[in-house]
Amino acid sequence: MILISIIIALIIERLGARSDYWQISYYAKGYLARSNKQLSEQGLFHSPSGFLVWLLLPVVAGAVVFMLSDFVIWQLAINVTVLLVCFGCAKQRALYKAYLNALTRDDQQAATLYALQMGQTRTENELNGETFGQTLAWINFRFYCAVIFWFVMLGVPGAILYALVRSYADLVRDDNKVAFATHFKLVHSLLFWLDWLPARVASFGYLVIGNFNKGTSCWLRYVLDFSVSNRVVVTNTALAAEQIEQQHFGCSLEATCMMKLVKRNVLFFLMIIAALTLFGGLA
Repeated sequence: MILISIIIALIIERLGARSDYWQISYYAKGYLARSNKQLSEQGLFHSPSGFLVWLLLPVVAGAVVFMLSDFVIWQLAINVTVLLVCFGCAKQRALYKAYLNALTRDDQQAATLYALQMGQTRTENELNGETFGQTLAWINFRFYCAVIFWFVMLGVPGAILYALVRSYADLVRDDNKVAFATHFKLVHSLLFWLDWLPARVASFGYLVIGNFNKGTSCWLRYVLDFSVSNRVVVTNTALAAEQIEQQHFGCSLEATCMMKLVKRNVLFFLMIIAALTLFGGLA
């Protein structure tokens, strides 16, 4: 049922599910708004341990709801719904379309602005920068690969936990006045470890389906490195595996090639999940 749930959720997410109700950020902000008092200095969840408990409450609630649903169809519906919400990246999709439209108009300034809004911290021409294709690989990892990984490992609670931590890490990065701003390092440390293993697994997929020789050398350089950021692991391995020529950086061709790579990577891991499901059933 894990594989069926992922496939159905991916199909529905591609076809629609663009409203706020299908975005984890909508529920994360709502939960935060109702908990501002408890997260304040005098609140029940102000301490680091209290904040972790507050963070785990929705995860436990999701696990309880799933366990109480004995009927297979209900469990499938819960799986698909949770995955749709955790996959939700309507904002990034809209910005990506606007980016491509800007390139079509040959408006490089607008394209750069859209890329920065999507999360590109620095352009490829700046020190320690990255190409827009690398930014796309990172977005795909955060909203799809990592969610699928934790869903396969821990089920509904795993997907909810990762999506919530991802949302709150982004929120506290953009707004240092949120109620849990004092836990900035804690949230990002938690996200780092939640990303660490999925980043290596997803990067391995890139080298398998892309340029194996160059991808492997890059992957081996990072695979056991705990000091490098997960973003560097994913983006550098993806770029090495796709082998896009520098003259195409910042062009629609680069974005198209990288999108094909990340889609092939998702399909590759669906095949792995299918194989594990098959052999697990035979066992």
